[in-house]
Amino acid sequence: MRAFIDAPILVYLNTLENKELRAPYEDFYLDSLLKYSVYTNVLVLDELIYVSKKKYGVPYEVSLEFIKSFVLPYITILSIGLEEYNNAVEFMRIGLKPSDALHLGVMRSNGINLIISEDENFDKVKGVKRIWIGSE
Repeated sequence: MRAFIDAPILVYLNTLENKELRAPYEDFYLDSLLKYSVYTNVLVLDELIYVSKKKYGVPYEVSLEFIKSFVLPYITILSIGLEEYNNAVEFMRIGLKPSDALHLGVMRSNGINLIISEDENFDKVKGVKRIWIGSE
């Protein structure tokens, strides 16, 4: 089964230094990589870099190294083009923020119905299942 991974799990893995706090996220990430073919897009990587710096003070270089070592070898990066944008417009019209709508547009273009995210806004999208730590 294919799954799209949203930024939150990656942000936590990139920013949490306390091993006890980080462990559930590591376990969930590894479990997801084993259970699913995992995909994301460059917008998620942008969110990862931006939030890690803005909210947690993580230097860009640290985030770039995290992506190189812990994301790119395991997650396929999908493109965002006109088709994905056109799909996203529909989701924006039902009240989703543009970045979430673009993620869904990418998912739709690639036949993905499962998203790994703590963002409960995805729960209101018919035909999309969201999973998060403890939800399975």
